[in-house]
Amino acid sequence: MSIVLDKLDVLAPEVSPKLRDTFSKIVGQQINDSFSAELDTMVLPQGKVAVRAAVKKVIPVVSADALVGDETYTRPNGEKYHARKWGEHDDVQVLRKAHEQMQFILLYGAPGCGKTALVQAAFPNVISVLGTGDTELADFIGGYVQTPSGGFTWEDGPLVRAAEEGRPLFIDEVGLIDPKVLSGVYSLMDGTGELTITANPERGIIKAKEGFYVIAATNPNAPGVRLSEALLSRFVLQVEMSTDFLLAKKLGAPQQIVTVAQNLSRRQQAGECSWAPQMRELLAFRDISKTFGTKFAIANLIAASPELDRPVVADVFTRVFGEECRPAKI
Repeated sequence: MSIVLDKLDVLAPEVSPKLRDTFSKIVGQQINDSFSAELDTMVLPQGKVAVRAAVKKVIPVVSADALVGDETYTRPNGEKYHARKWGEHDDVQVLRKAHEQMQFILLYGAPGCGKTALVQAAFPNVISVLGTGDTELADFIGGYVQTPSGGFTWEDGPLVRAAEEGRPLFIDEVGLIDPKVLSGVYSLMDGTGELTITANPERGIIKAKEGFYVIAATNPNAPGVRLSEALLSRFVLQVEMSTDFLLAKKLGAPQQIVTVAQNLSRRQQAGECSWAPQMRELLAFRDISKTFGTKFAIANLIAASPELDRPVVADVFTRVFGEECRPAKI
């Protein structure tokens, strides 16, 4: 040991304190009393050093409920709607808060992604109108209908009912409606909140009561959709809705069908096909497979896809399920 200490002094003779003194203290465990005491506890009577057991790192587990939200709302038909996040907010609460502030909302997305379900969950008393290319102003404000006696009587339309009863109005597929037809809706959405029914002078001017509100939805990729400046400027809140695949699994959709839907969704975005199953189709697959079996449900869903997309859809099903899949045929 003395030889080692002498060599340390030779290596750094100018260092103070001397290296030999520092080294001696380290060996004697005198530099840090707490370290010395801790080391003593690790030495067993046999002279061996006890090795501490590794501390297992605890990784928090995030449940599906925490990811998709476990808040549920009941729709008028009794079904449950599971809320989703719109930014930092619950989507149902966004609709209700926007209603209070009279900030009109436009939802857009593929059929079956949950637009109608969201509106019904937020407003159980909502009045709905399904738009088409043939929708006329009378479909909103009302018109004369024939009575059993052969006469005619005026019957209010959904827009007039919603305004006078102070209820929300949901216009589904608003993009298919001729922009001129929507002018009657705009008059109630604007500052005056009034609508003059020229087709029936006896009804006169309709004034919107507190509680009246307008929500609209559209599939922007559907043929014939027209979204005018007048329409878009009035709906200050706009959001794209898509299928929540994690929620679909939580609701019982089999993992494989969710994988198929995700794959087709990516292909749709890449322009390889025009269709992908949405929440409605995934839950229908879940129920049909329980009743008739998985193979039956697969064939049914392929048959339900657009004819031009069926080769792509069938190929994805075949790859995911590991066996040839074809559309249903009798």
